[in-house]
Amino acid sequence: MRVIKQRSLKITRTLVLFMLILSIFSVSLSGKAEAADRVKIGTQTFTESKVLAEIYKALIEDRTDLSVDVTTDLASSSLVLRALSTGEMDMGSVYSGEIFNGYFEVEETRDRDEVLRQAQEGFDKLWNLKWYDSLGYENTYTLAVKQEVADEYGLSKMSDLKDHAGDMRIGVDTTWLERPTDGYPAFTKEYGFTFAQTSPMEISLVYSAVADNIVDVVLAYTTDPGLKEFNLVTLEDDKQFFPPFDASTVVRKELIEEHPELDEVLSSLVGTIDADTMTELSYQVDVEKMEPRTVAMKYLVDLGLLDESKLPASAMHPDANSFMKFYYYVTENASYLLHLTWVHILMVLCGLGLSLVIGIPLGILSARFEKTGRVIMFFTNIIQVLPSMALLVLLMVMFGLGFKSVVIGLFLYSLNPVVRNTYVGLKEVSPALQDAGKGMGMSRFQLLWKVEMPLSIPFLMAGLRVAAVIAIGVAALAPIIGGDGLGREIYAGLNQRHNIKILAGAIPAALLAILADILLGRLAERFKIAKR
Repeated sequence: MRVIKQRSLKITRTLVLFMLILSIFSVSLSGKAEAADRVKIGTQTFTESKVLAEIYKALIEDRTDLSVDVTTDLASSSLVLRALSTGEMDMGSVYSGEIFNGYFEVEETRDRDEVLRQAQEGFDKLWNLKWYDSLGYENTYTLAVKQEVADEYGLSKMSDLKDHAGDMRIGVDTTWLERPTDGYPAFTKEYGFTFAQTSPMEISLVYSAVADNIVDVVLAYTTDPGLKEFNLVTLEDDKQFFPPFDASTVVRKELIEEHPELDEVLSSLVGTIDADTMTELSYQVDVEKMEPRTVAMKYLVDLGLLDESKLPASAMHPDANSFMKFYYYVTENASYLLHLTWVHILMVLCGLGLSLVIGIPLGILSARFEKTGRVIMFFTNIIQVLPSMALLVLLMVMFGLGFKSVVIGLFLYSLNPVVRNTYVGLKEVSPALQDAGKGMGMSRFQLLWKVEMPLSIPFLMAGLRVAAVIAIGVAALAPIIGGDGLGREIYAGLNQRHNIKILAGAIPAALLAILADILLGRLAERFKIAKR
């Protein structure tokens, strides 16, 4: 029994450790929420919005005492706006045509100034947002084809597709098929034709899809560098179906009231960027593989808005080889990558901690009461087989963007291995040992705490080991719902076709999974009770 008592003490220390981690997590969250000197910028998935965010960040940090956090790869402009409305984000770049997506009643028009006015007034009344005048360019939708396709079918305007669309495949972004007023259903009604096949995908992938003949036509953005990179022909919107999409900075008014110096900084950008300039900036990121931060800072230096001494080393060595580019990237972004790694670890630890605090009691209940156990196992099994992305998006709808929703998701995915292995471990305890404990006068709780649970530890550790590896992988999906972690680098790299960014996120994530498996495996060995 002496060995068993020693193991019970180890159980106590383990549970206390995880509770301490949860406490630290709560304190860190409250400290971050209370930080009044940080500005949170949210971006969409496409490159242009990330370059603009880095322009904002560089100017704000150079001209004020504020620090800026950039959260990239929010799935759509509507998600950015809703994050602004709830205070989860402070600012972002949004386009005037967004008003046609059902936020409030609007007057149907294709006049750029009128659409911008309605956006400014409407979102001011709806969510108290300051919608600045246009940055100077419009990025609206267009349809594009390869030059040889345009020549073969004589395509110059969208209505020219009418006689050919029935045999064509179109690649579109992930939201256009469902947009109520300027999406696919309204487009087919206006132009009077449909395509043989529609393929939704990330906007960054449509250009390579048409280049590789996976699709014949693509829905494009007029300032996307893919048009230049793949030499695509844009078709004239001869029925003026697509509304104006003038780019503007959008900020929570509360932030401007708290920090009035921000208004001057952001106003200085109004009217300074034309469509060709924006296309070129995005081209430098997507095709020349420069960092959005570097591109943004070089642009500001060229405008005379930022001192050249602020430029990173990679901007001074654009022709460096791949190894040096990776070195520059890691060294220049070391603090950011460490932050993402820490956030990734913290999300996983919090999810695992919650799964232990809740899963162990559920496992005990399952072992004690068979009927209750079957119900518990049924629900934890259902959660385990739900697609990760579907569950995370559902949690985002229920609990909002960011850390909290991700941690809840990781907790739910970690629950089944913990519950099941606790149950199995308790069922594997020898009846002879249980009888011995009862013979010594132990109460039911004492028997559980001093005999059954210590003997179940090897099984529980095996479940925790599985749960940890699963959680590290699922945590990489956090950016989809506004979370951080190493998945942010992976997702950004995929969107930009940027191998260095993909590796900068994927390598640490893989190492975390390997290390977790090794460490928890060794810890399980230490908890094994030697057979005597």
